[in-house]
Amino acid sequence: MVITLLTRKSGIEPTTSGFALFMTLLLALLFFAGVYLGAAKADISPYTGAEVARNIAVLHIEDEGVRVELEIYPVDAQAFSAVIPEDMRLGLKEIVNSGPQVDLKGPGGISLARSDGSLLSPRFINADRRSRVNRASPFAGITDPITGTVVPGPPESPDVIYLELFYDFEGIRPDELVLRSFFSGTGVGPEVGFILFDRTVPVSRFSFLTGDARFKIDWHDPWFTAFSNVNLNRVAKDGTSAFLYVAPREIRHEILIRVRDLAPWLGQSFRTGETLDETRRNLLLDASLKTIRVQNPVTIDGKHAAPSSVRGSFLVLSETGFQIVEDARPITADTAFLGLIFSYPIQSIPQRTSVTWDMFGGTIKNVPMTLTDAAGPFLDWATPDAAKVTWTNHLKTYKEPHVTPVQTEGLLFLRASSIAAALVAALAFGSAIWFKKTTARFALVCLGASALVIGIFLRDAQGVAFVIQTDRRLADQSLARALPELLANIYVAALEIAPETRSAALQPIVTSASLQDLTTELETNLAIRVAGGERAMVSSVKEVSLETGRVSANGAYIGLVSWSVYAEAGHWGHNHRRQIEYRAQVEIVPEDGEWKLAAMTVLEARPPDV
Repeated sequence: MVITLLTRKSGIEPTTSGFALFMTLLLALLFFAGVYLGAAKADISPYTGAEVARNIAVLHIEDEGVRVELEIYPVDAQAFSAVIPEDMRLGLKEIVNSGPQVDLKGPGGISLARSDGSLLSPRFINADRRSRVNRASPFAGITDPITGTVVPGPPESPDVIYLELFYDFEGIRPDELVLRSFFSGTGVGPEVGFILFDRTVPVSRFSFLTGDARFKIDWHDPWFTAFSNVNLNRVAKDGTSAFLYVAPREIRHEILIRVRDLAPWLGQSFRTGETLDETRRNLLLDASLKTIRVQNPVTIDGKHAAPSSVRGSFLVLSETGFQIVEDARPITADTAFLGLIFSYPIQSIPQRTSVTWDMFGGTIKNVPMTLTDAAGPFLDWATPDAAKVTWTNHLKTYKEPHVTPVQTEGLLFLRASSIAAALVAALAFGSAIWFKKTTARFALVCLGASALVIGIFLRDAQGVAFVIQTDRRLADQSLARALPELLANIYVAALEIAPETRSAALQPIVTSASLQDLTTELETNLAIRVAGGERAMVSSVKEVSLETGRVSANGAYIGLVSWSVYAEAGHWGHNHRRQIEYRAQVEIVPEDGEWKLAAMTVLEARPPDV
């Protein structure tokens, strides 16, 4: 059984089969891309296939030269034999000689040259046999739904010849270099995938080296080092980005800003290569939250809004994208980002929400802003001339999620007070038969009628109630349907921002005696969070199973239950997806015509196959 919690529609209806096909392909592309980003937790280096090329070159610009790390597929060793040490070549003689004979024009199949064409001379540092670094997509081998091609994977053998070379600047730092391949254009050389770092900053995405690749070096700030061919540069080009999420019960304004871009606003500056230890990071984070809290004002339906919470994390940029720093290791200011989150609780989706960006100057010129709602992300820009960016509600079929009671079937609920009134009425009417005096009969009939009226009025009153199964089969079916619906409702209640509103949202599906305990269980064991602390929104509850347990005479169920949920959360431009499997001890009771949770203790919560 699958319970879908939220229907995401933009109100756009396809009118032709061609449009429907286009939308299908577009949604498939967005899903595939979203899965990639969620799996990689990054948007810096989408998979190109070059990251699993048979031969890999990783280049690092350093102060005195360029360090090159080569991973050579053994059958291609002959093409790189000029830079393989003699003793290693002897040990690899059969492999080297078995490879294709390539007419090399220079060492190693690649070279680095200055802008005037003069070559940098390589110096051998290290060589050994090792396993290839695993850079493959988690979906290697799966067919791309758009292109119909299979997502590439690494070569069958994980063994590589690892070489480390150093191209010395010999005291003269270049402002521009050219990376060359001696295989390009020949049609006989092996494939080479490469990526370039300037100090610790990734300059490029993984690409195939098919010709000359020219790049300019910014010695002051490696973030601005770039290839002249823009297709080789990394995807994350902006040092400052903003994101506006319009979600049920909450609007979030999130900022991803480079520490060196933020420094002038904090009255600080950073040197190239400067490291930040944990103590300094904590001071920077506190200062940033205080400073930016009063910047970039947000309005909701024309009214100024103040954030209910402000939090942040440090992130670093690597070849696989942005990674949250969760340990005490030092990081460099060149690759350090601050991710800031400003939360604004709402009761319902507004009609308009605006952000006015006012942090321009220095390296912050234009700020890309992604606006995300149930219909999808939309890109806009904040500029000095147009600093205000507005989201407008165009959701035509959107419905606010809310907790709904789960009705029982096949059960009759009788209050003890109503039963007592019925007994009094029966006794009064029965006694009236034995009295001959009219006045006595009249009094007893009045008493019985009054008891019946009181019983009717007391049928919904609080107090002890008796549950009678009028239809066992219908009651069992009702119980089987109730559990998935109750679980789905729990995750709707989890959308509430404040603990007190979450507790109030649970009232229709939880007994009053258990409300506090179930609220605590929701806070501690049922809430799903992604990196950075953001709450994930559950989109569906699946595979609900009553493993063991018993049904009491009044229809209540006590036993073990298992289920799976799919959840997602948008966060600093990334779409994180998670699947969690649960097992819990659960008690469900019928109460006043509705099924309610009387107890829940989560015993296990884990990703599948763990």
